[in-house]
Amino acid sequence: MSSNICPFCQQANRCNVNSDGCWCQRENIPRSLIDLLPLDRINRTCICVNCVKLYKLDENAFKARLNGQTE
Repeated sequence: MSSNICPFCQQANRCNVNSDGCWCQRENIPRSLIDLLPLDRINRTCICVNCVKLYKLDENAFKARLNGQTE
């Protein structure tokens, strides 16, 4: 999996962590969201801003969508 692709939605994560700065360095990303990543993806790929926002908006709906369920 590319480090430029969000592991949840498979869209571009628009991460620029290797440059002068990135939105992800200013964003409070919940540890509980990071914990949903497969172990081999932690600290190797970035979650996109849309998935972070969706998770913060409704954690249970995000998890249901992640598991292929609908609410």
